[in-house]
Amino acid sequence: MSEIRDVYTLGSPMSLPEGVAFDAKTRRFFATGLLGGQITQIDAATGVETLFHQNEGDALQFSGAKVDVERRRLWVCGSDISVPRGGVSVFDVDTGALLHHFPLVRGGICNDVCLDAAGAAYVTDSFQPVIFRVDLADGSSGEFVRDPQMAAPMGQFGLNGIAITPDGAYLIGGFTSPSKLFLIPLAARGAVQEIALSGDPFAVPGDRHFTGADGIIFIDETLYVVNDGGVQAVDFTAGDYSAGRVKNMLAPEPGLTTAAVVDGELYVIKSEVVMAMHMRQPPRLPFKIYRFPLAAFA
Repeated sequence: MSEIRDVYTLGSPMSLPEGVAFDAKTRRFFATGLLGGQITQIDAATGVETLFHQNEGDALQFSGAKVDVERRRLWVCGSDISVPRGGVSVFDVDTGALLHHFPLVRGGICNDVCLDAAGAAYVTDSFQPVIFRVDLADGSSGEFVRDPQMAAPMGQFGLNGIAITPDGAYLIGGFTSPSKLFLIPLAARGAVQEIALSGDPFAVPGDRHFTGADGIIFIDETLYVVNDGGVQAVDFTAGDYSAGRVKNMLAPEPGLTTAAVVDGELYVIKSEVVMAMHMRQPPRLPFKIYRFPLAAFA
């Protein structure tokens, strides 16, 4: 197993890298770009960044990404926010070949993606209260759940990050404005419910560090929720994930969007999306991927 570094600097001064994924087999990070239509790969041992994919068609803004290590696929959300519309692309993670693109939505954007044990993908729409299900094995795609509880306020982001619970029984959807978490049963197609949270405040109005849930990811039984300037650890107090206790921690460097798990450690991507796209200010360079100190939550 190759060594893993604490920090990886990304070369582009303008890409606004939004999504990050990791391939445990080849020890590569993947960073997606909201600008420029690129996906890059970063060797975890050397830190060398190279181009993985350059979009040659419509100007897609690449966001959430996940690697299916077993099936050797890279799933990447792509959207055109000017329309708006969105879909998800599936690449051969070893060759870079585009295996399929699933157009999913008009009137919304595809933000993030997670994968179940069978390799099916679940994709969030940030402008509509919808989670899509996509299966490359049979070519199927469509709405998995639509619920008005998950509707985005006008002009703001609703559903954002998405994860499957460790027992494989539920989806958890992160919601940005206002920050909250939704629980969606996978098998029984039961009712969508908001997760009851205690402990530190999950939504922190006016706090520039906790601007709303973005990427979410599990390490063991703890869910980590990435905000622009901090990370929240949610330890579930109910066996069905309907309730949890929150602990907030400021980030060593702000500008975060999403995260990947590497050897049991949390790696976040510093992308400056809030600074550059929402506040219309120059991003604080360089963009980077770095290890978030989980020991701070102890």
